[in-house]
Amino acid sequence: MEEIIVGIDFSKGSECAIELAIDMANKMRKNIKLVYVISQSGEDMSMEEVDRKIKDLIVKYADKFVGGEFKYEVFKGKVSEKLAMVAKQEKAAYVVVGTHGTSGYEKDWIGRNAYKTIEETECPVLTIRENFDFNKDLENIVVPIDSSMETRQKLPYAAKIAKLFNSKVRILGLYTSESIITVVDKYIEQVEKYLVNLEIPYTIEKTACENITTATLEYSDSIKADMVVIMTEQEKSFSNLMIGSYAQQMIHHSMIPVLTIHPEEINSAAR
Repeated sequence: MEEIIVGIDFSKGSECAIELAIDMANKMRKNIKLVYVISQSGEDMSMEEVDRKIKDLIVKYADKFVGGEFKYEVFKGKVSEKLAMVAKQEKAAYVVVGTHGTSGYEKDWIGRNAYKTIEETECPVLTIRENFDFNKDLENIVVPIDSSMETRQKLPYAAKIAKLFNSKVRILGLYTSESIITVVDKYIEQVEKYLVNLEIPYTIEKTACENITTATLEYSDSIKADMVVIMTEQEKSFSNLMIGSYAQQMIHHSMIPVLTIHPEEINSAAR
């Protein structure tokens, strides 16, 4: 049985990650494995204290989790390496991590753990901020489409979640130059056909932009989106290269969960 792996550090952010994982696991009928990593410096809690705190978390969320069972493992080492290792061993469906750790410095967590976990983990990684509102249903999933061949590979993942949560897929066509309009429009037509065949409700919006991160976030905010699905690699423009990678920008600035997908070597999902 595939599991959903949740990286925890006992912060509010990691508890949000647990809650989001529970929502998904209940729908998908999967187990959840909580993973805590003791730092290599040794400046951390004892194994006994970690074990107790994890069991307290399991008790706290036991009533909400009806789709499977909680498991947990504790390691020593680097957070991203251990999460990637467990995800591979368990053939995880998803890894879920919070983007604000116990250090109190969001930039520190994002730079050293969340994004490194995405880089090193083969399965999709879902990142969530500690102030995410769970009182709202997952109604709108944003899927940005640019001119890169990989851009369409995110669609099956977005569609699967949309089916599970009865969500609407919000396709956002991104034009960073006039020369790519025809390519992006062609991709959007293929995306539309895919969603029609699966009977998933959708909308299409198109916009000219310089920075695709800014455009995606502004659109997501305007429609009160609940999730954004992106690729680790996206269309490269001068604006994006100057600021940092697309995925890093999205994870750092997005106020809603971001599901990040690694492109496949053979673009089967995209063709």
